[in-house]
Amino acid sequence: MQVNPEHLLTFLVVAEHGSLTAAGEQLHLSQPAISSQLKQLTTVVGEPLFQRHRHGVTLTNTGQGLLEHARTVQRALQGTRTYLQDLQGLQTGNLRVAASLTIAATLLPGMLAHYHQQHPGVKLQVRQGNTREVLNFLLNSTSELALIEGPPPLLPTDVHSFVFHQDHLVLVASPQHPLAHEQVQTSDLQHLPVIWREAGSGTREVAERALQQAGLQVQTVLELAGTEAVKEAVLQNLGVAFLSERSVQREVQTGLLVQLPVPLQGLQREFRVVGGPPATQSRAVQAFLTLLQDTPS
Repeated sequence: MQVNPEHLLTFLVVAEHGSLTAAGEQLHLSQPAISSQLKQLTTVVGEPLFQRHRHGVTLTNTGQGLLEHARTVQRALQGTRTYLQDLQGLQTGNLRVAASLTIAATLLPGMLAHYHQQHPGVKLQVRQGNTREVLNFLLNSTSELALIEGPPPLLPTDVHSFVFHQDHLVLVASPQHPLAHEQVQTSDLQHLPVIWREAGSGTREVAERALQQAGLQVQTVLELAGTEAVKEAVLQNLGVAFLSERSVQREVQTGLLVQLPVPLQGLQREFRVVGGPPATQSRAVQAFLTLLQDTPS
């Protein structure tokens, strides 16, 4: 037979008070109800737990041995209540987010700083990768949310997404590049040496689509993983690159890079958050989604 945890807790209160009457007052139970629980617990144990006397009850040796186990159950339940209270108030918990490299380098740090200020007890775990890798983190349950660039590919029906930021790609070059101080024409882009992000990058997919729609073909000079590596190659005047306007804002403002005004359509894109159905989302995830929805685009 299995031990009923409620009977153990009743046993503990009776043991601490030494009286069924006093225990009943604390537990708001009648004396017959307490006697019934103790009788069932005694049957499971197979030996008497209390000795009765005119002033109440005292523990037998068997009851004394059971006492610490009853206290362990009580501590576990109290700890569970505290944990649930903290969880509901977001004083504890975990948030696992995966973000594409551009988002991870530009928007995410500020968002996480704001989130941490509001919920310092929540542990943050962040993974980075290109859009394809980040979605795999989500689908493999390594992360609870994926922040990606551009429209997502075909996803399972129970996966949801919404736009939280509007982004724009720009073409950047070194100040020493021949086009750096010229009025760029569409024809100047034909066979232009370009430095690309790696395959699977949302930035690359948007730029390649825009070039294809314009009927343009460029020359691939390098393929590099990550925005920072691409920017460094552009700084060394190895070619030009399509990058997020937000990711090169500082370099353009300081003159390290030059933004080339190109007559090319389709360089706008959306940053999306992708996650599971709302019913499966923890409070930590829900709080982060609220933060995203309140973030100016």
